[in-house]
Amino acid sequence: MLHVHPLSRIARPLAMTLLAVLWWLPPVSAAEVAPGSGELTLYGVRLKDASVAAFVSAATAAGARQLERRPEGPVAFDTRDAGVPALQRLTLIADQGGLVSAQFIIKSYGQENEALRQLLVQKYGLPTTADGARRPFPSFAGRFAPRGTYDWDFAGGMKLIYRQPAIGDATLSYTDVEKARRLGSPAASGAEPRAKGDLADRF
Repeated sequence: MLHVHPLSRIARPLAMTLLAVLWWLPPVSAAEVAPGSGELTLYGVRLKDASVAAFVSAATAAGARQLERRPEGPVAFDTRDAGVPALQRLTLIADQGGLVSAQFIIKSYGQENEALRQLLVQKYGLPTTADGARRPFPSFAGRFAPRGTYDWDFAGGMKLIYRQPAIGDATLSYTDVEKARRLGSPAASGAEPRAKGDLADRF
């Protein structure tokens, strides 16, 4: 059985960074979610209420290589060979065996970063700016990586968050906003992994 510590000392900095981003994101009602946004998935797993064990199986099947864990450390993967440009490392933030956030560290510049942003727009549409007034950001897939935080809203209070700070790692986070804010709530399991599939399943 896969044991996941609720919030280890190693995972805590990741969680605090995520919470710092979420603090500035307004809550989203069901009426504000675009009709076509649907469920947020990754590696074929429906992320809302997904179990970590199911996600690990799906990520491994998709080509992510699970890294050796330190005691009480977070589950992490090397994703450089999983077929999606710019995705380098994936770390899971979990609570009671349930997935709270799957956070990629990504290349913050260059052709791979541009290719990733183009793929995101092709799959999810334009993101919304999370800094200042919320509005669609048409230049997101342009040549140069935009600074700031951008997000997409999905059903069930899920968000996909792209963050490009002036200093530090650029990240792409698949996050249950309410669980990330609480970090102490029990999480349900029940996601079913699929076999390694199309590129679009891997981001």
